Amino acid sequence: MKPFSELSAEELAMENLFIRWVRFPDDQAIRSFWENWIIKYPSRKDTVDKARELVLIASDWKPEMLSNQEVNSIWGRIRSSLDIIGDRDQKKNSPDSPNAGFLTKGIILILMSVTFLFFLFYFIFSNH
Repeated sequence: MKPFSELSAEELAMENLFIRWVRFPDDQAIRSFWENWIIKYPSRKDTVDKARELVLIASDWKPEMLSNQEVNSIWGRIRSSLDIIGDRDQKKNSPDSPNAGFLTKGIILILMSVTFLFFLFYFIFSNH
């Protein structure tokens, strides 16, 4: 695992300790940890602010606002993208390669993150 100081805003927003700090700011031990961490890494303040905003947006997200048709459509697009990536990855990597599947796993992680962010922003901007 990478240290917090090397994480992007999206990665930081998925860390349990960070989420707890944002969602439960009265927890003194966690608040103290993050306040000291920001003092130690002042150059990461923008990243922390962006990650904090993502956590707050996600905390307000209500998945029941999507219709079944919208959910099925999104999952269909994800599956289709993964099939295309998987086919491309199989052509590039032989099964004997030590990195076989590494590219696919990385792309899947990226697609999942983008999809998660899409959901967040979709709900924020479609209801206001």
